[in-house]
Amino acid sequence: MGWTPPSEADVNRYFERLNNWGRWGKDDQKGTLNLITPAKRAAAVALARTGRVVSLARDLSPMPALDYHMLLPLVRGDKRAAIDYFGLIYHGLMVTHVDALCHVEYDGKLYNGHTFDESLGSDGATWGALDQYFDGIVTRGVLLDVAGLRSEGHVVPGKPVTPPDLDAAAERAGVRVEPGDVIVVRSGRESYERSGGAAPALTARGVPAPADRPGLHIGCLEWLREKDVAAIAWDMLDERPVGYGNLGFGVHLGIPILGLCLFDNTYPERLVAACREEKRSEFLFTALPLRITGATGSPVNPVAIF
Repeated sequence: MGWTPPSEADVNRYFERLNNWGRWGKDDQKGTLNLITPAKRAAAVALARTGRVVSLARDLSPMPALDYHMLLPLVRGDKRAAIDYFGLIYHGLMVTHVDALCHVEYDGKLYNGHTFDESLGSDGATWGALDQYFDGIVTRGVLLDVAGLRSEGHVVPGKPVTPPDLDAAAERAGVRVEPGDVIVVRSGRESYERSGGAAPALTARGVPAPADRPGLHIGCLEWLREKDVAAIAWDMLDERPVGYGNLGFGVHLGIPILGLCLFDNTYPERLVAACREEKRSEFLFTALPLRITGATGSPVNPVAIF
């Protein structure tokens, strides 16, 4: 498609070329969510014309996605009810969640220059915590169905999602990505796993295990900065291995460098069907995290409203 992957030297310059540190002030902790202005939000609300609502979240099922789930009967005299208790590790590849800006560091620093070691402790984060997202994310959403353009029906190892793929998906959908948008990128996780691709795994302690997988090429960071995207909601995340030195993160480095909001492990299959039936690929996107103070993220149920 005429795209040349960046060299290792190019990637090493991403911080100085792409970073948003100071763009919205040295004390800013919202990052790219600043691109969602009141006018942007109001215009997005106008996209909700038919009232159709589509969830982009994966179902929370029993083990291993839920580390512990217990349903308890509650009896008080002749009255009965049932209550639940559950606990989970939501970071990783199984639970739909939003990442706060304290989740990932670059060269020991979080977004806007605060140090990782001084900003996080066992009692929570003091910089870039989830608190900044408590009012929710409400803006225009657009579906970029990259998987729909692949002959396999999904992204495969060695053929990651690239900027031309994102442009081609937008062109096919008849949408133009605008500043402050949330892009829902479908790489075809369900199709990939049905075809024999490795599904997410956990270690013996229940922690998500690192694994090679297809996804977005780190070069997409340039495209995201150019388009001024507010957030990504994606099903297959970064390509791994990243393929540049010892980098453990690819597009996830958008968190510390761009201040980028990420919605990991979304389920866009329902959305693809809805966009086809509604004959449009733009919609009102809303997501409300739990108000967990000092957290690195939260389970979330993003929805598209047509």
